[in-house]
Amino acid sequence: MPLAPDLLRRTWDAPDWADQGAVLRRILPQFAGLLVGGEVKPMFGMYEVGRSFARGHWQLWPRRQSSAVREFLHAWWAHSLLDPAPAVPVHELLALCAEASSTAVPWLAVWESLDNEVPDRHLAEAVTAWEYGLLGDQLPWDAWDDEDESGLRGELTTWLVRHAPTRLHTREECGTLLHRIRLIGLSGPARWEDPHWPGHRY
Repeated sequence: MPLAPDLLRRTWDAPDWADQGAVLRRILPQFAGLLVGGEVKPMFGMYEVGRSFARGHWQLWPRRQSSAVREFLHAWWAHSLLDPAPAVPVHELLALCAEASSTAVPWLAVWESLDNEVPDRHLAEAVTAWEYGLLGDQLPWDAWDDEDESGLRGELTTWLVRHAPTRLHTREECGTLLHRIRLIGLSGPARWEDPHWPGHRY
């Protein structure tokens, strides 16, 4: 029997279930459909949903069950990258997938493999959403803990600096974003003394 929206929210969001995995398995068929439809509205961001998955330790479930979750997340992610108007913004979905799996690497690899207009537009939108946090050496969403933040931020930063300029350099509106990406790849005085540091006149 489907749960009422408020009860479903309290179920997936609660951090103190004795068996979070069993709870997640119980709600997942209903939960997955609502997620893909953009009907799940966390208080702060979709990374909260990713944490719910992580608390359920889904990667340790029996192979058939864990494979089903992995396939769902990957299919949702790949479809969203190619959707001009996904129900969940791509930068929010990356945060969910990265928190759910404790790594951004496989999700960024899929993004890198899709070289066309729609994923590149999503990339420009994502950099716009992320630049403030990354320029402050912070993950652009609240991490599970400091160790997770450092690892995920490093993965995201390395990938952006390496791949985003090539993807965005032909987009007329991305000149400022390209400078932001370059600054993210710098550290210390090299970053904040650069003439393109936000607030400098150039």
